[in-house]
Amino acid sequence: MRARMSAAIGLRFLRPFLLGVTAVLLLACSADEKSTEQTANRAEGITFFDVGARTVFSEALRDRLRKSLGPDAIEYRNTITLEFIGNDFLQRHFPVLYKLNRRLNTPAGERVEHDTVKLMYRYAVKENLPFGYVELVFSNTSGHPLYILIRSRKDLSAIIRTLKEKYGNPQIVDQSQGPGRFFFWRDRGDVLLVSVIPTWRGDEDCRIVIYYVDNIENLVAVEEKERRQKEEERRRAGEKIF
Repeated sequence: MRARMSAAIGLRFLRPFLLGVTAVLLLACSADEKSTEQTANRAEGITFFDVGARTVFSEALRDRLRKSLGPDAIEYRNTITLEFIGNDFLQRHFPVLYKLNRRLNTPAGERVEHDTVKLMYRYAVKENLPFGYVELVFSNTSGHPLYILIRSRKDLSAIIRTLKEKYGNPQIVDQSQGPGRFFFWRDRGDVLLVSVIPTWRGDEDCRIVIYYVDNIENLVAVEEKERRQKEEERRRAGEKIF
């Protein structure tokens, strides 16, 4: 009897301790999950509305972007130009992007369509966003984004401050030959490029482009392989004729 009472008393005092340990473990698990989530977010690299280099296009993603940016328009099989400002900007400042742009297009300037999905937003301003136009282009092969283009005539100083807080101080592009400010960030090979150019109206033409360089290179590699295969098939077909 005495042993049974001692066990009951011991359990009564032990129960709060066990509950406390359980609570600590739950908090630790919650903290680990939060830390893992933050690490995953940081690992995403350069993002726009949580669209990053490893994002895959889907109808669910399209629905989510519509909720943030307003109604969209969609196009399949599009031409691609990576040029930012003028025809020699990339050649002078971003030779890797310049070479990729040449591989995406023919020297003769012929129309070249790529297996892509383009989302376009022209009513983001109605969602209280300072964007006049937003364009996201995805590879239809991998589903990953190739580039994101944003244009605005609004004051983007608050957004530029946010970019500096997230990615640090940018590198400056020397464009002393003309008006405007140009600066960029690099992250895991990808490039976030910003230009702010005064216009004759007295406002500023602001452009932001995110180039997902590895994704662009992957698309170029796939297309060049397909072209080589088709050329080989044509060669073999020609050999059978004579």
